[in-house]
Amino acid sequence: MFGCVAGVVAGVVWYLVVLGTSSTQAYLIPAFGVAVAYAVNRGMRRGSEAAVVSVVITAVALTFAMFYVERHLLQNWFHENDDAIHIPLAPYLDWVASVVSHALHKSPSPPVYSILALVAAGWFGRQGFEPNDPARRA
Repeated sequence: MFGCVAGVVAGVVWYLVVLGTSSTQAYLIPAFGVAVAYAVNRGMRRGSEAAVVSVVITAVALTFAMFYVERHLLQNWFHENDDAIHIPLAPYLDWVASVVSHALHKSPSPPVYSILALVAAGWFGRQGFEPNDPARRA
């Protein structure tokens, strides 16, 4: 549950940054992995499943955050060009796949940073965050 909340908070923060800048700001994507892994470690009290749970929650949260960020950017682009597009706020999975695919193919940075977010989620989910933790893996 902690990881899900962290994923939602990271998504909202990313969306607010995009609202303020009107740009993807893909460099914020790895923060998803770190935030979710931290929250999962706090919630699970460090178990061996923390890495897997962190990666899964990061992937889901990142997918939906990327959908809403790209949805906003697409609608702004159409509005600036005196056109309109309706992308539903509560989407079907085919809409999510289409919009996220567009986000991942328009520039190399979102897929690279997304992979970094998943790696960070797995790494920190496995390693934890406490340097003096006796259960820390060497």
